[in-house]
Amino acid sequence: MTVCIAALSQKSEAIVCVADRALTYGSSIQWDSDSSKIFELNPSGTLVMFAGSEDITSRVIGKIVASADQIGDDIANARRVLEKEYQEAIDELATAKFLTPRLLTKQDYVAAMSQQSINPYVQSIAAEIGSYEADCALLVCGFDSQKRPFILYVDSPGIVTDMTRTGFHSIGSGWEKSVSKMLFSEHKKSRELSRTLYDTFDAKAFAEMAAGVGFDWETWVTTSERKSHHVPDSIDALVERAWVDHDRSPFDKRDKDDAEPPPKDWKAQLRKYARTILPPALENGDQMPKQSQRRKLERARD
Repeated sequence: MTVCIAALSQKSEAIVCVADRALTYGSSIQWDSDSSKIFELNPSGTLVMFAGSEDITSRVIGKIVASADQIGDDIANARRVLEKEYQEAIDELATAKFLTPRLLTKQDYVAAMSQQSINPYVQSIAAEIGSYEADCALLVCGFDSQKRPFILYVDSPGIVTDMTRTGFHSIGSGWEKSVSKMLFSEHKKSRELSRTLYDTFDAKAFAEMAAGVGFDWETWVTTSERKSHHVPDSIDALVERAWVDHDRSPFDKRDKDDAEPPPKDWKAQLRKYARTILPPALENGDQMPKQSQRRKLERARD
């Protein structure tokens, strides 16, 4: 019960990651907290976002953290490691849930299933294991040793899908609404970082219509320099104020309970922050300057 969004930006030189902070217990208890659903996996700036039930998610994350040095430098190897660790976590949990309470080991179960004739008791256990579906999804984002971006989507039963060409993806109960909003916004991998910070928050806010998606959130950015950056609360607040001001019907009138409108230079402030992470793109964010244009800019600065 959550939403986590990853989106390429600045001509694939950065990946913006946004996640809510809601905690959900069962089907009826949910509230915002100071928990985090994004963490830096290794010094290469690889970020991991996760959604799902605590029993399987904690096991998967524990295994991925233990293999952190094998994830990030090579995308193909990262896929293999993620699939292996996810599937091993499922195997361990299935043993704990379905075999151990019946005083069976995995070896006992495999031996019983290998018999020419399988008794009904073992068949019933096999049916339970077969119907179990792990409630755990992850987005693993970063740049490999060649500075190529990757957005890897990991889901049950341990399959990794590379979403890098798509340019964005989302997990959690709000995934469908957030993906729909990114599509509606016509998100492009070339767009400047400042706009992507706004668009990903816009998608997160839209996903709040889904059950279990919290109000509070946090933002991280990882770049082709293989460094990750936790976006300050002040920048998140600036994005939210801009969103509140612009995402309203022209028929609505402002009243005294509305949030303060953003400063007139909020775009400039957002771009200024983005420049601390990556060099600025052109104002429209859809192209970087051509070589001849760069030379003219350099001459003008000289």
